Amino acid sequence: MSTAQEWTPPELRSQDELKAMTAYVTENGYGTTSKTYVRGVITALNWVTGESAVSPITETRLGRPVEGMDASSERSRAYEALYANSDPALWKVTQVNGQDYTLAVEHTLAWAAGGDEGLAVPADWPWPQVR
Repeated sequence: MSTAQEWTPPELRSQDELKAMTAYVTENGYGTTSKTYVRGVITALNWVTGESAVSPITETRLGRPVEGMDASSERSRAYEALYANSDPALWKVTQVNGQDYTLAVEHTLAWAAGGDEGLAVPADWPWPQVR
């Protein structure tokens, strides 16, 4: 008898937590990272919270709220966009916006889709990070 776990799709963190991170980064920045990195964090968070209809890497318009699989897929495209030998349209995003922007989008979407990697949260963050 197999005891393998059934795959479940990623789930976005709560809208309250995502919006709290947006407010925190908007007010405080993100450590010593560049303004370009902060712009990538905010752009990704605005997309997953519905503040922006256009995804940060592929510029896709879903016409519905972003779900965990959408964020996970866009994260994968952000990872691809870091490499010059990727799809030219993806690589252009990095060329235009900078590597810090693309890295920030990838890190933010990893975190937003429920991962425990990606973004570091403040020590007094009220939401649990281990999922």
